[in-house]
Amino acid sequence: MNKVYIKHSIVPKLRRFSPWVYANEIDSPLEEFTSGEVVALFSKKDGFLGTAYVNPKCSIFARVLSFGKEEIGKKFFHNRIKNAIKKRESLLNVSNAVRLIHSEADFLPGLIVDKYGENLAIQINTAGMENFRELIIGTLKQFLNPQWMVEKSDLYSREIEGLEDKNGTLFGEPCAQFELVENGLSFLVDIEDAQKTGFYLDQRKNRQICANYIKEGDTVLDLCCNAGGFGIYALRAGAKECVFVDVSESAIAQTKANVERNELTCESLHVKDVFTFLKEQKYKNSFNMVIIDPPSFAKNKEQAVGAKRGFKHLLMESTKAVKNAGLIGFFSCSHHVGRKELLEIVMEVSHDLKVQFILLEQMQQDSDHPCLINASASFYLNGLLLRVEK
Repeated sequence: MNKVYIKHSIVPKLRRFSPWVYANEIDSPLEEFTSGEVVALFSKKDGFLGTAYVNPKCSIFARVLSFGKEEIGKKFFHNRIKNAIKKRESLLNVSNAVRLIHSEADFLPGLIVDKYGENLAIQINTAGMENFRELIIGTLKQFLNPQWMVEKSDLYSREIEGLEDKNGTLFGEPCAQFELVENGLSFLVDIEDAQKTGFYLDQRKNRQICANYIKEGDTVLDLCCNAGGFGIYALRAGAKECVFVDVSESAIAQTKANVERNELTCESLHVKDVFTFLKEQKYKNSFNMVIIDPPSFAKNKEQAVGAKRGFKHLLMESTKAVKNAGLIGFFSCSHHVGRKELLEIVMEVSHDLKVQFILLEQMQQDSDHPCLINASASFYLNGLLLRVEK
């Protein structure tokens, strides 16, 4: 195993178990290493610091696999995968679909695995994990014996890592429509064609939190509804009407099927960009709850400024659309627009529209998408449940 020397000033960061080392924090020639190579991290003054894989093509040069001296092979992956699966056992009482492996938070950076019943959807997003592809797939087969495994690796992440795009069936017969059961509700999921790895599993807890505030006869607007999760929870809780909006035709078709599957009623479904929809409809004081849950507007720091403008516009229009004392669920799934930024946007809108917001709930991803305290990027999903006082 080759050694990578870290600048002495970075040692305290690694001693606090930070899982990333950036290229400008290295005290070795980067060109000496190959993409995905496993190395030992050292400081010239402090000695051994950990075991990592590296990629000289990326600003994140090293991702730590272990802060101990471990051989990264069959036993390592066997233990890490086994432990990750065990941690999710209790959630299977709530749903038949859970995230089994969540990258750095399960100490397997660059690997994501979601379980949909007897099916697995995986993402291998880094060169380091790509080098262990067959070992990972073999270990998952050994533990879970899935009927079907589909790869839905993130194109953006793989491109940064210098990897080719990889998507599609790895083995087994594709499951065209999976019936996901969550908190007593049923959702049909097209795992292969849907966004992310199939369904927004990370919002499971937040769907229930928002539904807890619904009163009989409420009206709801679900923006960027994807498969209709928030709105369907609201209808089940007693809302008399929900307006669903998504730019994806397949997402709206899936929402319609999910509404019917749960024996609920909804006639207002719109295939439209939410910005255009809000501009055209000009709703005013119409809804008891509005959900704002867009896809990631900011995949990197450079996109954060434009993303915040988009979030502000959505919150302003939603504030106009909600009734006095109505509620807004305001979500961001990018750590570049985190809780601090969301609160800043809320304060700006409060000033601009001369309304006050009361914060009722602070929300984050469900427990099968854990946050690693030492990695701020793992706090990627943030939500605020706001009451609007006009």
